[in-house]
Amino acid sequence: MRILWLGTGFLALAALVWGGYEVPVPAVVLNLAVGLAFIGAGIEAADRRPDSLAGQLMIAVGLAWFVRLAGAVEASWAYAVGVATKTLYLAVLGHLLVTYPTGRIASRRQRVVVSAAYLLTVPVNVGYLLLTPFDGPQNIVVIREVSSPGIPVVAVVVLIGGIALLVALLARMITRWLRAGSVARRDLGPVVWGGAAIVLTLVVTYAAALLGLPAAVQVPLQWSTEIVLVGWPLALLYGLVRARLDRSAVGELAVSLGAGVPEDLRSVLARTLHDPSLEIVYGDVAPTSRGVTYLEAGGTRLAALVHDPALDPSFVRAVAASAALAVQNESRARRIVEAADEARRQVERDLHDGAQQRLVSVLLTLRLAENSPELLAAAREELARALDELRELARGIYPVLLSDAGLGPALLSLAERSAVPAVLTGVPSARLSAVAERTCYFVVAEALTNAAKHAEAGEVLIEVTWVDGLVTVVVSDNGTGGADTSGSGLRGLDDRVAAVGGRLTVRSVAGEGTSVRAEFSDPRP
Repeated sequence: MRILWLGTGFLALAALVWGGYEVPVPAVVLNLAVGLAFIGAGIEAADRRPDSLAGQLMIAVGLAWFVRLAGAVEASWAYAVGVATKTLYLAVLGHLLVTYPTGRIASRRQRVVVSAAYLLTVPVNVGYLLLTPFDGPQNIVVIREVSSPGIPVVAVVVLIGGIALLVALLARMITRWLRAGSVARRDLGPVVWGGAAIVLTLVVTYAAALLGLPAAVQVPLQWSTEIVLVGWPLALLYGLVRARLDRSAVGELAVSLGAGVPEDLRSVLARTLHDPSLEIVYGDVAPTSRGVTYLEAGGTRLAALVHDPALDPSFVRAVAASAALAVQNESRARRIVEAADEARRQVERDLHDGAQQRLVSVLLTLRLAENSPELLAAAREELARALDELRELARGIYPVLLSDAGLGPALLSLAERSAVPAVLTGVPSARLSAVAERTCYFVVAEALTNAAKHAEAGEVLIEVTWVDGLVTVVVSDNGTGGADTSGSGLRGLDDRVAAVGGRLTVRSVAGEGTSVRAEFSDPRP
């Protein structure tokens, strides 16, 4: 494609400089600039947006512009080619304007406009060549005054038809822009207003030729048309690739959300997506003609973005993924804080309702037991029970056996004290890191608690493995299955495993038992 850009530019330069006619330097520079601008911008657009045909149409505009430069070669055949294709670039340009940004004809009205544009160019120009007496080749590239009385009738008809078509095209472009939403207006802005400038200058130029206005008016108008044609492809290219440029904002969004979810998340996402109409819906989304993209994390639907349907779906998904991660992290942090508070409350209740009450009872019994061996024996039993409860409570807060003896003995103790028969089938022989051992322990403890409360299981199997730095904990039972994965217990496990960079998977099919699997990295042993 780069060879096409350079090769066509060189051929156009050769025709202008060595074609046999004297072409002023400004005309050479401007003609080369128009063609190269369209071809270069089209190549870049085609590379960046392969899903759109707009880039190919931009290249076609540049090629059509260069083909007409055959009229700068002093030869009869070159003159015929130049006249036949002189206005072809306008038809391709109209095709591009009507179908932007996809480049594809999507309606019957578009097909009619595009077909009319092509019929008013090459076929009419060929008819002009066949019906007009040939007085020898002439340079049709150099801008010059057109005398109205000297214009053939067929040319007048073509000019009037061209003006009508251009005015209709301009009206269509502006109407499309006015009816579009804020996002579509932003995308259509470069093509609409740049195209409007081109169309207006062409209409005024054609009208000046028909009215036979003096050269002081006609020539500057023709120059202005070509000048506008140079800059417009760059604006068009910007409009086409802006979606890719916008994606850099996703990185900035992720960084800003990494510091925490802002109070007005909707405004932050609306600013990133350039969609002031954006809504965030928590819960069910009512049927709507607008676009809907869900914020999901770990298979859980957190919220939905209701947005302008003109937005690039991949761009919205990238923004939604960043937002979902931030929302999930904040929810997880909130759940961890709530779980810690609940654990403290539970410790307080256990102390108040259990050991504390027993100790108070022992105190009262001792006051009455001065001469009663039976009461002293009862006091000793109460003290023993209180001591057992305190040990059990301490073990629940932090298992001393885990730090003293390691993961194997700690899990074996859990299995022995489990309300459901549990079998420890495997555990790494070497010690893991302290964090890894705590994670394994509490995953097994919570899974055993859930099995005892909900599974109606007859047996639970526990296995812990370490392979190439990956720790895998599997706790499976033969209970009723159908576990609620949204429960606080499993959510707490998920948070704990996620805190060490791991992943928790729960498989629970009704009638087939439940399997809890945790995987996370640990470089030791």
